[in-house]
Amino acid sequence: MAASIIVAREGNLATLTLNRPGELNAFTTAMVACLERELAALAADPEVRAVIITGAGRAFCAGVDIGEKTYNPLNARTFLKTFNRVVRLVENLPQPTVAALNGAAVAGGLELALACTFRVAGEEIKLGLPEINLGLVAAVGTTYRLPRLVGFGRAVEMCLLGELINGRQAADWGLVNRAVPGTEVMAAARELAARLAKQPPVALSLVKDALVVNATPHLESAALLEILSASVNHYTEDKKEGLAAFKERRPPHFTGR
Repeated sequence: MAASIIVAREGNLATLTLNRPGELNAFTTAMVACLERELAALAADPEVRAVIITGAGRAFCAGVDIGEKTYNPLNARTFLKTFNRVVRLVENLPQPTVAALNGAAVAGGLELALACTFRVAGEEIKLGLPEINLGLVAAVGTTYRLPRLVGFGRAVEMCLLGELINGRQAADWGLVNRAVPGTEVMAAARELAARLAKQPPVALSLVKDALVVNATPHLESAALLEILSASVNHYTEDKKEGLAAFKERRPPHFTGR
């Protein structure tokens, strides 16, 4: 069985690839655990000066694999606490990270990209937070990472309407740093990572950490509020209806129960 996370080192650059292309690189519990191990190894490697995160196949990441298990408030809370911890590892790596968005980055996939230092996207790829359309609550840093990039108004629009935007629009909104033709995403990400790798690593890491801390001064309470909101939401009939409609490829009928 192929590894769900592949790490390749080339000089002082490392490329971490989400590797479940048949499932659009959607996260399973085991994949999250594997990602945590690989991130810890990268954080401890002084030879690595910058990290590129990308996806295998035609997507960056479609979020969490909703077919892996049935979630309830208790196991959802456990999974979300773990997933948040791992995504925070991305944000807190001593090295800068560049998300190479080679394909769709939605739901938890976009939340992973939000935790990266930079984002390079294909002009035509789709990005967004469609959870609300499934009766779900985004709970991996959306409410505090997204507004600091796109502003409160755009964040509300993305979260409450659940519409997808393309890479060009994402660049206009400040959601991604650069939008390039799809065939040029990895080259642009490598060029940016190579530039970062030439910077003084200690100073760069200190500045990055200070920016993150000052941008989210109440991170622990913000993350807890997201996790508890998403966990409680698993009690609702609307959540069941949203997932059933998605699997049956029909519009959902939400009742507020």
